[in-house]
Amino acid sequence: MSGSFNVMSALVFACSLALFGAPLDAQTATQRPGARGQTPPRTPAPRQPAAPQRPPAPPAAKPAEPPPPPKPVAQDLRMKTVYSTGPQRTESLTFIKGNRERYEFADTVLLRQHDLKRTVQIMRSANTYLVTPDGSVPGLPAPAAAPAAPPQKPGVVNVTTTITDTGERKPLFGMQARHVKTIIDKQPAPGACDPSKQHIEMDGWYIDLPPTTQQPTALDASQMPPGACLDEVKATQNGDPKVLGFPVAYSTTITGEDGKPNVVSMEISELEISTLDASLFDIPPGFTEAGNIAALSKAISDASEVKLTQELAAPTTVTKTPGVPLVGVLEVANKTSQQADTRALRGRLVAELNEMKLSAAPLPGTQAEVMQQAAAHGFDYVLVAEVTEMKASKAGGGIGGALKAASKLAGGASGQDPTEATVAIKLLQPDGKARLSSNVKGKNGGFDLKSGLNIAKFAGTMYMNMMTGRLMMNALNQSMAGSLSGMGMLGNPALAEMQARSLGAGIAGAPHMPGLDPTAGAASFLMKQAMASNTGLTGAPGQGGPSFDDSLGDALENAAKSIADNLKKAQPQKK
Repeated sequence: MSGSFNVMSALVFACSLALFGAPLDAQTATQRPGARGQTPPRTPAPRQPAAPQRPPAPPAAKPAEPPPPPKPVAQDLRMKTVYSTGPQRTESLTFIKGNRERYEFADTVLLRQHDLKRTVQIMRSANTYLVTPDGSVPGLPAPAAAPAAPPQKPGVVNVTTTITDTGERKPLFGMQARHVKTIIDKQPAPGACDPSKQHIEMDGWYIDLPPTTQQPTALDASQMPPGACLDEVKATQNGDPKVLGFPVAYSTTITGEDGKPNVVSMEISELEISTLDASLFDIPPGFTEAGNIAALSKAISDASEVKLTQELAAPTTVTKTPGVPLVGVLEVANKTSQQADTRALRGRLVAELNEMKLSAAPLPGTQAEVMQQAAAHGFDYVLVAEVTEMKASKAGGGIGGALKAASKLAGGASGQDPTEATVAIKLLQPDGKARLSSNVKGKNGGFDLKSGLNIAKFAGTMYMNMMTGRLMMNALNQSMAGSLSGMGMLGNPALAEMQARSLGAGIAGAPHMPGLDPTAGAASFLMKQAMASNTGLTGAPGQGGPSFDDSLGDALENAAKSIADNLKKAQPQKK
């Protein structure tokens, strides 16, 4: 059995090989070392898990740069303002940065440096500047150095302000503007230093500047001359003054006691919030400091005379206004023993003639020199004027004429010594023939600041030639109101203080009073400075005696009227 089993097992095994090939053990056996006819295979090394690859080393890191500083928030203000009075249009520029302000009126620059508690007036053409400490009278020494004068007892002035928000809105300069109407009614009580009545109507548009924007500061009403009367203002308000905000456009109608309205319009044509150069608010290098207003006026007058002489020497083609005579005005001669600024008198006379709708210009040089060139420059007439008399019915015992003039700006018209002035005038044709020869008189007579234009004429004589540009432009189309670049817009220069009190009442601690035009306030400062100086017409700070400012001004106004009436006649006046 066992043998049979072995045979059968061998046969089954052989058949298995035939059908399925060698069993696994047989295949393995053939691959073992020493197997016949076979190359022993290499036993692969057991596969090791792949080592993780390290990322390439990063390049050496550069030092981290600090993040750029944040851009400063623009908070400075620049604007261009256009004032209109009748046909006159004048422009001014205003810059505000921090606690400094800059105002440009043609040739004049006014810097309000609140950090240094002072105001700087710069006359660019004269290369001269004047510093006025805060709290002192513009153009005069500090109060301690001014002559003592018994102050006039103040009275009471009632000011009623009515503010009405119309509800109208419109976009201006990327902000929403409000349409607001304001009425200011000024009524003095019996015994007030300022007896004048005024009615003011303002129709304007106002915006709220961004909180980060620098705002102009309120006016300093304390800058009044010694002896001036500052009435107590009892203000009554109807309406909310906070709706006023910052004025971007308005029309103001001022009606005085004579019932004649004086309309002035303001519009900001450019307004930009940016970052301004700090040097704009510093005194430019190379300028000379004037020790007082008289020295500044002298520098202005000398520079202006040089410019006028150069223009007269150059060939000029004049396009004359048809039907409007062109009058050249010589420097006024002073034949009296009283002090007078004869160039300022000439400027006042030019302003008066322009006010009479004539074309007038100042002419430098002697009468003989001017007569030779008058015809070549297109002048129809040359005006020669001489002050022959200045007298007062009571002399001494008063403050100087400049202080009295400035006192009137604060509202006090009393305390004036009665004065009279006589001016001799000759209106000559270029051939030397006289068309008019006359003596005109003037009195102070309680000069009452008739209108804003009259104030501008009086205050601006020292600035006139610097403001007007070329001689012929001045002759043909410039009146004093226009040449002051908006200075006449306030009427009585004390109006700025009155507005500050009326509009600012009830806003306790408000550093920036709503509704006030800062550019107009700067112009008012310049006007008060001119009025307080000894260069308006006559008088000098610190010198006693009467002022002839009013009587001379009245005489020059009468002279201009006489000339205007004469030139309206068809035939020359026969002698």
